Amino acid sequence: MRYAEVQYLELRKFNGKTHNGLNRKKETMTQIKTLTIRFNLPLHHSELPSFRGAIIAAVPSGNLLFHNHDGTTLRYAYPLIQYKLMGGKAAIVCIGEGVQAMAELLADGDFTINIGNRKTELKIESISSGETDVRQSPSPLLYHLRGWLPLNETNHALFQSTESMVGRLHLLEQILTGNILSLLKGLGIFIDFHLQTVITDYSAVRPVNYKHVCLTSMDLCFKANILLPEHVGLGKHSSIGAGLLTKEKQNNL
Repeated sequence: MRYAEVQYLELRKFNGKTHNGLNRKKETMTQIKTLTIRFNLPLHHSELPSFRGAIIAAVPSGNLLFHNHDGTTLRYAYPLIQYKLMGGKAAIVCIGEGVQAMAELLADGDFTINIGNRKTELKIESISSGETDVRQSPSPLLYHLRGWLPLNETNHALFQSTESMVGRLHLLEQILTGNILSLLKGLGIFIDFHLQTVITDYSAVRPVNYKHVCLTSMDLCFKANILLPEHVGLGKHSSIGAGLLTKEKQNNL
């Protein structure tokens, strides 16, 4: 049996399905499945759009979840398949319905892709699955956010004109809270408690270019009173690596 076929069967198990497609396990509205696949492909951050395009070209059905548009129609929703850089190598994070969509690519078994003029046989180095019950945490949890793009044209001007560090942090916390709520809304989750975020540290404020638009990228640590899935993206351009969320290992959950 080909390795891709083995991975496909594992995905079928993870999706709680038998070979005849019947559900064995019913999810609650707050349970979010995630799948993180890391490949053997060394990649520079600037190559992520090309990697995304190569994966889209390899999907036999042209599934909308892989690219959020079909040439004429845009899918204005939180991206359920996200292209990441982890440990200097290409990775894909699938969320919710994106987990099942990923099975199409693994079932095909053809992992030869073209990135620019480079032809590469793509092999899976690791695959990990998770299921998070998004809920209020009795004590704040510590998260890390890498390559976050919080500022648009309007709030960038406001950020620059705010002289005090306290004021800037307050603005960033408001944006962060909004990004988390947008993530939850995109996954069909609506919480019944007050979401609280506190940024404990931020650094590496640097300019980055996305489609010839200059944006400000930040790395930060924050605490929040909510349990969130790991490796998902927050904020702008989360589908191509920005805003990578990870949990602090010492969190007791």
